[in-house]
Amino acid sequence: MAFDNQPVTDGEAPYDDWADLYDKVYAYLDYDIGFYVQQAEASGGPVLELGCGTGRIALALADAGFDVTGVDISPRMIEQANAKAKSLGLVSKATFVVGDMADHDASGSGTEHAFAMVCFPFRSFQSMLDVGEQREALENAAAQLQIGGVLVLDTFFPDMEQLGNRHDEALPFHIRDVEQADGGNIIVWGQNLWDSVSQVNEARLIIEELDATGRSVARHFRDFDLRYTFRYEMEHLLELSGFTLEAVYGDFDGGDVTEESDDLVWVARKTAS
Repeated sequence: MAFDNQPVTDGEAPYDDWADLYDKVYAYLDYDIGFYVQQAEASGGPVLELGCGTGRIALALADAGFDVTGVDISPRMIEQANAKAKSLGLVSKATFVVGDMADHDASGSGTEHAFAMVCFPFRSFQSMLDVGEQREALENAAAQLQIGGVLVLDTFFPDMEQLGNRHDEALPFHIRDVEQADGGNIIVWGQNLWDSVSQVNEARLIIEELDATGRSVARHFRDFDLRYTFRYEMEHLLELSGFTLEAVYGDFDGGDVTEESDDLVWVARKTAS
């Protein structure tokens, strides 16, 4: 099953087509930064971020004084992150490299246990679309963590009502409006095609850009797949991959997991080998 009118992305790496839009669409997003900074402070650093995108979290950590390495599979995302690091004067603290979160050695020398914290912010872990890929990513994180180092990630709390109700017709639903610094606005709509067997959601965002007068100036379609992992399934994955679960929260303020939670926020420690 797939959406009609698939975007043409020939020759682009995964998520390259997001590079010029990402910061506009997620201009509102800052509610998770404090949590990741707090975890970095507890670990002492240095920090490895897997699936760093344009550097939103990594640059916040660098600005807080931590040495951070960000890895992303998209060369254009990494180009944006490096440009932002330069403009913010954070080049000495933040390093960005192209790589796959499942197997990239961020130390560059094969040295294990280089980092005190590894993180997968903003659901980047969900781009691993089967259990094999998930295990590879978690085991790669473990290989680069110090003994007792912390793994921090967040995933969607699986909302079966939202996913299931839109399976057959993939009806668009409004996600949010995002005000822009230039006075314009971005309207974001979503569509879901949910496969309950694979637990993979084929998602589409419909992004409409409005100028300061409210006139529509552009419309974009961005498609991506996410695998949804249920709470106790994830607990087993962490244990199998060399981690001991320390906490799971229902939000970035350390709240309990409830039926109203939007996120599952995971904190685990690398098990001594």
